[in-house]
Amino acid sequence: MQERVILEKIRHVRRRLNVQGYFQTLAEFLLIGLLVCVPVVIVDSLITSFNIPSFVYACVAGGIALAAFVVRLIRPVDLHAAARAIDIDGSLKDRVISGLEQIEHKSNEPLSALQLQDTSKRLQTIPLKQVARYTVPRETKYVALVAIFVVAFSFVEFFAPPATSTEIDYSPQIAAEADVLLRTIDEAKKDAELSEDEELKEILEEIEKRTQELKKPQIAPKEALARMTELTALLKTKFDPIKMAQQEALMKGLGQQFIGNPILGEFGQKLKKGDYKEAADKLDKVSEDIPKFDQEQKQNLSDELKRAGNSLKDSDLSGLGGQLSGAGDALEGNDGEGAQGKLSESSKSIRNFDLLKNRNQKLEELLCACEECKNCIGACCGSGNGNKPGGNKLGSGLTQLLSDKPSDKAGMKTSESQQGDFTSLDSTLNLEQLKGVQGEGDSSVETTKASAEGQESSLSYKDAYMKYQKLSEDALTEEKIPLSYKFYVKRYFESIKPAEK
Repeated sequence: MQERVILEKIRHVRRRLNVQGYFQTLAEFLLIGLLVCVPVVIVDSLITSFNIPSFVYACVAGGIALAAFVVRLIRPVDLHAAARAIDIDGSLKDRVISGLEQIEHKSNEPLSALQLQDTSKRLQTIPLKQVARYTVPRETKYVALVAIFVVAFSFVEFFAPPATSTEIDYSPQIAAEADVLLRTIDEAKKDAELSEDEELKEILEEIEKRTQELKKPQIAPKEALARMTELTALLKTKFDPIKMAQQEALMKGLGQQFIGNPILGEFGQKLKKGDYKEAADKLDKVSEDIPKFDQEQKQNLSDELKRAGNSLKDSDLSGLGGQLSGAGDALEGNDGEGAQGKLSESSKSIRNFDLLKNRNQKLEELLCACEECKNCIGACCGSGNGNKPGGNKLGSGLTQLLSDKPSDKAGMKTSESQQGDFTSLDSTLNLEQLKGVQGEGDSSVETTKASAEGQESSLSYKDAYMKYQKLSEDALTEEKIPLSYKFYVKRYFESIKPAEK
């Protein structure tokens, strides 16, 4: 009976000591974790602003609590440690430890029984909740101080109310420019569908995806310009206008070689004009007529094909040159089917070249559209300076951004100086007249009529202004002129408008 009471008391104290040990370990871990977070919070709030969310810190605290729990599971308080705590706190002079050892060894001596009985009575008189008290760990006050410090620095970034922003939202104007570019991409996609150019379709899909990113809400002009720069750089890698021009020159030179040939003359003319599809059709027609040719015609055709093929050797069109030379060699060896196969390959290469040319043209047009879109975004947003306090808002290329209350009417004032101040020269100039010496040979005389000094023009300034203003308005309405350029034309005519008397 005494043994069961002693063990129950020791286990009860052990459980309380384990709980108290967990809180002690948790306080120590939290203190270490908060000390590690302090420099991160300082750097995040004051220097670089990493924008670390508060959820991250909550996860760190949860991980520390879990780690403390695991540590206490691995290193729990044993029965001997609990018995020692009872002896120390109850001043029992190792009686509980001795009793625990006697219970474990199961000694049946009368003296041991009396000792266990005495220990049991002493334990019943001692309140065990006071022996293993639940107290706040001393590290808790340091945890509180560090936590207050961390929250104080985090307050600047996470809890402070946002400052009043003077930024202007240019995303609607950027989205409008993106829509113009997307319409150009849609037209190019339709042409790619008609020509069945799969590679062009893939390029256009990638460009369209990147352009859609410009329509994000609240997109900054600097970010939009950066994306447009990436887009133009991507387009420039997709085609090589210089290489294409060189290949076209080789194609025209190849066509020039065939113009005088009675069999390949029409093929050469189409090739020289750049009608590559029709040229390929003409070459297919020549291939079909090979069985009808006599030996002299075949020899003539063979010589022309080999000569033309050799002219393309070591050039960008060496593949086409090899096919033409192969057709000429096959004809020379009376291999009509081989010659027809080589000519079919040549016509296919010409069609592929036509496809490549059209693709390059579309990509070049798209590159121009991207550059125009980029310029318009830079003009309408003042190159990104208008969205900053004190930025140059007059750099806008859109009339709607010139003032808080835009007007669609012409101005009533003109600038005092359209050309700026005259340059002052700190020097003395001498007017001299140089006379030439009449020599031998023919000479000519030119007489120029000029109005007298001070004579006014017969056409009034106001009539001239009204005439050209009407022409400019018609051009702005009927022609496809970028929005930013329209603004400069309007501003010019507003600046030279004659003052009303």
